[in-house]
Amino acid sequence: MEKDLLQAVIKVESAIHQSIESERKKAAEWLESVRVSLSQELEAKKLQLDEEYARALESTCRECEIKAKKEVTDVTEMVENLQNITDEILQEIVRGFLQEILPAEHR
Repeated sequence: MEKDLLQAVIKVESAIHQSIESERKKAAEWLESVRVSLSQELEAKKLQLDEEYARALESTCRECEIKAKKEVTDVTEMVENLQNITDEILQEIVRGFLQEILPAEHR
């Protein structure tokens, strides 16, 4: 009887070990599948962000180029206007400034 009981205990213990090992394998497989899934999601998100960054960078560069061209055009126009000012106009402008900065007795 003791021998039968001992064999039954050993049999149950063996079944418990097999069950634990089976659950351990299932858990490892599940964890691996979750890791793979998350890795794929992460890679997809990285690609999406890379594409968004590239589009935003391209858009910003285009906007900056348009703005820079406009500023260059404006400055070029201003330079042309300043180069076309006559000596008479420049003398009047300078005279106006001199009257403001010189004392009254030197005017």
